[in-house]
Amino acid sequence: MKVVLGGLVLAYVPMWLPPLSRAAGIDIGIEGPAASIFWNALTVALLVAYIYGVERRRLDSIRLIRPTGKDLEGALILFGAHMGWTWLAHTIRPPPADEGTAAITAMSVLAVVALILSVAVFEEVLYRGYPITRLVEVTGRPWAALAVTVPLFVAPHLVFFSPSWLFYQASGTVALFVLFVWRRNLVACMLLHLGINLPILVPALA
Repeated sequence: MKVVLGGLVLAYVPMWLPPLSRAAGIDIGIEGPAASIFWNALTVALLVAYIYGVERRRLDSIRLIRPTGKDLEGALILFGAHMGWTWLAHTIRPPPADEGTAAITAMSVLAVVALILSVAVFEEVLYRGYPITRLVEVTGRPWAALAVTVPLFVAPHLVFFSPSWLFYQASGTVALFVLFVWRRNLVACMLLHLGINLPILVPALA
């Protein structure tokens, strides 16, 4: 249990690093959304080292394995459901402006692409692959793992994008967690996450 707790602390540390570094007066020379690429990459590297060096396990233990056709089919179905809800939500109520989206769209197109790709990979490892597999192993209950991991995934997004994010993107969050619990394949979740985030390129290109 102590080993798993150490891994969980490591997995969730990126959400606290930016404010802590600012409070400590540490300047890494990167600000805004681009800083998340740095912190997430650093944490994933440390977590992978932790899995191999401390836990003595491999990456397939967090379900980082080759997806099957069924895994990809599940990702496609859930992506379609999310896009359907997103279209309906935007039709019912156009999204209000928020500082998070404005910060991302102010970046260069290459920086936005790098952010989208890195988030799709790193967040799946940190918010689903590691914590869900380990909490299910410890508790034996998927619902207990979800009760911990879902709020910890949603909270920083609400802070960054504003609470209105939940109305438009809750379907994407549900899709990602459902896919991982259903298909147990992290690569399929990465591809789904990539598809969910790609629309942010539209305002960035504009």
